[in-house]
Amino acid sequence: MNQVIVDTDILSYYMKRHTNVVKNFDKHIDKYDFVYISRISVIEILGGLKSKNAEKQILKFKELISKHKIIDTSEISAEFSSNIFAQLHKLGKHSGNYDILIAGTALANKLRLVTNNEKDYENIEGMELVNWIY
Repeated sequence: MNQVIVDTDILSYYMKRHTNVVKNFDKHIDKYDFVYISRISVIEILGGLKSKNAEKQILKFKELISKHKIIDTSEISAEFSSNIFAQLHKLGKHSGNYDILIAGTALANKLRLVTNNEKDYENIEGMELVNWIY
């Protein structure tokens, strides 16, 4: 098993205590002590929770991410993300801007991406996807 970066949906499933996600998440932590999380996923989740005034969930989420490694965007990940955008545009495919930034971060850091939204990433060259739902 190699290091991973978890997508926003997997963090949501983990917080909702989805059985398989929790099992796979914890198994990974047992081996590596942490998971990588994109700053973009942090923005997505906090934005959603704040829009619902979910103060308890915000505290729970902040506690969760404090135990893991947050990866910020960088010049290298921006280059990867812009390549992804161009590649998808040429293919006539689209992906969400957050997804492109998360994918660029994963590729720039040579990390596998754990997601249940495989369709959002399937057209991105070089992406190694893992699904912890099953």
